[in-house]
Amino acid sequence: MAFRFGHAGDFHVDEDRYFSDTAQCLEWFVADAIQASVDFFVINGDLTTYKATIKERNLWVDMLVEMANHAPVILVAGNHGAELEGDLYVFGRAKGWHAIHLCTEPQFIELGEAAVAVFPYPRKAEMAGNEHSLGETFAQQLDEFNRRFEQRPGSYKLFFGHFGVAGARVSSGQPLVGRCAEYPLDPLRSLEAQYVGLSHVHLRQQLAPRIWYAGSLSRCDYSEVEDKGYHLVTLNAPELRPDLSDLNVEFRISPTRRMVELRAVYEDGELRLPDNLDLLTLKDSRVKVVVTVPNGPDHLLSREQQENLREKLLAASPAELKVKIEHDVDLPAEPAPIAAAHSAEEKLRAYWAMKGTPPVDRQERLLTKLAEVEKAVLSG
Repeated sequence: MAFRFGHAGDFHVDEDRYFSDTAQCLEWFVADAIQASVDFFVINGDLTTYKATIKERNLWVDMLVEMANHAPVILVAGNHGAELEGDLYVFGRAKGWHAIHLCTEPQFIELGEAAVAVFPYPRKAEMAGNEHSLGETFAQQLDEFNRRFEQRPGSYKLFFGHFGVAGARVSSGQPLVGRCAEYPLDPLRSLEAQYVGLSHVHLRQQLAPRIWYAGSLSRCDYSEVEDKGYHLVTLNAPELRPDLSDLNVEFRISPTRRMVELRAVYEDGELRLPDNLDLLTLKDSRVKVVVTVPNGPDHLLSREQQENLREKLLAASPAELKVKIEHDVDLPAEPAPIAAAHSAEEKLRAYWAMKGTPPVDRQERLLTKLAEVEKAVLSG
């Protein structure tokens, strides 16, 4: 009888950044996995980007209860937010018809026919030693997992972890070096697990025949142009077959929005977008336009020109549009109107005139705050 589970990670639910898109993808993942009749769910770290807010926590509790009402849930601590400092505790206490297994330390879990080894992101104290000792501890823990696997013949054998692996690549195509806890690949190759499911790297990739990064469920940055989703994994037998016929990994693509970054240039009084730009590709996408403008008072991009640019791009019906103005770095960065302004308020208004003004209520809040700061400084 086949055994099936959903493996997803790196959700990065953030109330202030792409919340609706991320929430939609999370809800889709839960519904899609339930429809596929999974035997359990793996939530493999980085549930939020920072310490969870009430809104983020409520979304996750609802989703975890919905999952647990269908099948057991394995919840793995990642490196973002405060997941290793108790932030996941409330999620582990959520109640459904099935158990939610919270893993903040290396752990071995038995789920019916399955034996599951879990290796969360290491705590800071564990990372305090040198790289050699960190890798050595990792290899020893995996050896222990193999001994536990050997004691369970006839069980499906799985491993899940949240960490970097030497040689893994990120969405921008650069090697993942010096950014995180990073372990060698060889100990993972030696695991007697049918599927080694990893998270922490947002780019979906296969490191070895049975070793996979599932990638992030939704797009978190403009560099992440690849498809996003989760792994729906089916094990056809409880033994490791040399031809991999016991394992089927299906990549289920999520409905996350495209993120498009455009480069525009302002020269000789003319604003030019890329020649090969097809506006139809911007529909329903999150669009960011970076406009490069020469420095100096003779090269200011007027508000009218900025609005014309916005109107042209908004006609393509993007889900979101951001315009960022950048000035050449080889010349002084401060434009003449800002340099000529005397008071802090005048400088701020000159900056708004160049970059575009925020909403009126926000202008008032900023000016009030500025006056308070100036008063405090002068009185001190």
